[in-house]
Amino acid sequence: MFQAPQTPDGRITKVTPGDNGVLRIEARFRVGDAFRSLVHGRDSELVFAARSRLARLGINVAPTAPLAWDGGDLLLSADINAIVSAYEIDDLLPKVLIPGVRVGRIVFCPDELRLSSEEIDRAVMGHELQLPSSYSIDHEGRFFIRPEGVVYELTEKVTVASLMTIVSRSDGKDLLNRIQRAKEVERIVLHPGDGVITSCSMFLHKHFVVLESQEGPLGQHLEAVVLDPVRTRGTNVFLEFRNSTDHRIVNPAVAAGVYKAADIEEQPRRWALGAPPTEDKPDPYTRLAALFDRLEAPVKDGRYSNRLVAVIEDMDGVLDGADPQWMWRHPQDVLEPEIGSDIAARDLDDDPHGETYGTQILDAVPPSTGATLLTGYFPNLIEHTQICAAALQEKVKRLIFRRASYEHGSFLSARDHGRLADYEALGVEVFWCNDEREHVVTHVFRGLRGFFMEPHKVERFRSALIFAAYGSAKPLADDEVEKLTRLLGNLKQFFGDDIAIMTGGGPGAMQQATQIAHEMGMLVGASFIETVDQTTNKTAEFYQTFQGRSRQSRQRWFEVASFHLFFMGGVGTLEEVGLTLTDMKLGVIDRSPLVFYGRHEGERYWKSQFAQFKTMVDAGRAPDWLMTNLLVTDDPDEVPQFYKRILELG
Repeated sequence: MFQAPQTPDGRITKVTPGDNGVLRIEARFRVGDAFRSLVHGRDSELVFAARSRLARLGINVAPTAPLAWDGGDLLLSADINAIVSAYEIDDLLPKVLIPGVRVGRIVFCPDELRLSSEEIDRAVMGHELQLPSSYSIDHEGRFFIRPEGVVYELTEKVTVASLMTIVSRSDGKDLLNRIQRAKEVERIVLHPGDGVITSCSMFLHKHFVVLESQEGPLGQHLEAVVLDPVRTRGTNVFLEFRNSTDHRIVNPAVAAGVYKAADIEEQPRRWALGAPPTEDKPDPYTRLAALFDRLEAPVKDGRYSNRLVAVIEDMDGVLDGADPQWMWRHPQDVLEPEIGSDIAARDLDDDPHGETYGTQILDAVPPSTGATLLTGYFPNLIEHTQICAAALQEKVKRLIFRRASYEHGSFLSARDHGRLADYEALGVEVFWCNDEREHVVTHVFRGLRGFFMEPHKVERFRSALIFAAYGSAKPLADDEVEKLTRLLGNLKQFFGDDIAIMTGGGPGAMQQATQIAHEMGMLVGASFIETVDQTTNKTAEFYQTFQGRSRQSRQRWFEVASFHLFFMGGVGTLEEVGLTLTDMKLGVIDRSPLVFYGRHEGERYWKSQFAQFKTMVDAGRAPDWLMTNLLVTDDPDEVPQFYKRILELG
C-alpha cells in the first residue's frame, strides 16, 4: 500500500464567529507514535490538507497560525468561509460546522521525498504516473496544472440537512456526487471575489502531489492541497480556486510538487486460523474444512434447521482437537420427524421460530470476548440479527461460514450482501471456507462494494487500477485472442503494472481474458452470477457471487472499475452496456472513456450499435458526451491513445 504519511482526520473543538461571515475554529489532530517519530522536530514540513468534500463545496479552511503541539496532539487555528457565490451556503456554515466535524488531516512532506524536475519527467515518461496533458515543469521541480474545460454546478439547493449529511456522514460523499454535476465550458472564468470548482484527470500510483495554496496571478487553490496515491487515479480529480483580487482570471492554474509515497505494509487482518501455513502445518483450508467436518458430524444431513453454530474463544486449541467453548445442540424434538418450520424455511429462507437457530447460544457469551463464530451456512435473517446484537457487545469479532446458500450453492442473495455490509460496519471480519475453490477467503470492501479474496492479496486488491471487461461465453478466434493479448499489454504499459481485470467470471472470451491477464501478472477478479448457461472459472483472485434474481444488483459491484471494456458479446453483454451507460448518465459512477472492441466477419463488431447511439444522441435521447467518450475499434494500439486523448493526459 502506498500513501502519504499523515494523521487521521482532525476535528473541530471550538467555533467562534468572525467578521464578514468568517468562522474562526480550533481543531485537534490525534497523532500516533509512528507519525510523531517520523516527524521528530521537522514541523516545517507538515502540511494541513483540508477535507476534500468541504473544498468541493467551496468551503475554505485557511490556517491562521502555525501548527502547535499540545502533548501528543497537533492543534490548528483556522478561518472558514464559503467562496463560491453560486452555491449559496454562507448562512448554513454556522449551523453545520460545529465541534466534532472533521476538517482535514496533517501530512508530512519531507524534502528528501520530493521529486526534482528531471525525476518528474522520467516518472511521466516511464508511465509511473500520468499528469494532465497541459502540465509544464519548471527547474525547481514544480509542475503546473491547468484544469479541464468543466465547472461544477449544484443541481439542487443545499439545505442544512443535506449539508450536514455531506460533511458529517460516511455516505455524505455519495450525496455530493449526486447533486454536483460537471458543465462543459470553453474556458473557465474566475470573477473577482468569487470561486469555482473544476477538475482534471491524473493517475498517481506510488506518489502523492501537494498543491500550492498561495495567492498567485492565476488564482489561489483552496487548502485541499494533497492528492493521495491510488485514490487519485482517473477523472474528476477536483480542483478548487478562488480569486481574491479585483481582476478577472481566465483559466486558473496551480503549481504542485510530487513526492514519493510511503510504502506501507498494511497491518494484517487477524487471521482466523493463526499463522499462515508452513511446510509442517497444513494450509488453512485443510485445517478449517477438517474442523467443520468434525463439528458437523452429529448433524443430520439435509436439514435446514440443523445448522452448525459454534462460538470459539481459543481457535488454535479447537483446531488441534479441543471442543468449542459454546456449541449449539439441537433439541431432540426438532430432529424427528421433520417439522413444518423446516419445510417452510426451505422456501422462506428464514424460520419464523427463532428457537430452532443456534445463534441463541450467543446469549451465554460474555461481552468483550471477541470470539470466532462458525456457521455451516451464511447467516439468515434471525441469525443475522442475533449476530449483530452480539457484535455490538464485542462478543464476536469474526464469522467463518462454509456454505453460501442452502438452495443456491455458492451464490449469495441481495439480502446476504446487505448483511455483509452490516458486519463490516460493526467491525466483524468475515471468512469463507469455500469448498468449491478449496481455499479460505476474507471479505474486504473497496468503497461500497465487498469481495472475497485470500488475505495475502488484500493490499494488492485495494491499490489496483481496475478495468471491467464484459463479453460473451463464446470463445474468441485465435487472431482475436492475439489482439486481446496486445490490448492488455498496451494497458499495462500505459497505466503501469498495478492494474487488474474484472470480468463476469464466465467461460469463453472472459476466460480467455482472465488467462491472458494471469500470464501478464495482473490481478484478476470476477462478479459471478448464477446462470444455467455458464460455468464459473476457478482462478479469479477476488470475487463476489450473486443469485440469478440479483442481476442488476450485481452490476453495482462493477463500480470499483475505473474503465469499462466491452468485447464481443450477446444479449447479456448488451444488458451490461445499458446498465453502465445509465449509471454514468445518472452520476452513479464517474463518466469515463468506454471502449467497444472486436471484429466479426470483416467489420467492427459494435459498428451498428455505435450508429444507434448516434441516432439516440441526435434525437436528444442520450447525452452528447456519449459520442466523444466512446471508441469502437479492433485496433489494440488505438485504445491507449484514446484514453490519453479523452482523459487529457500528458
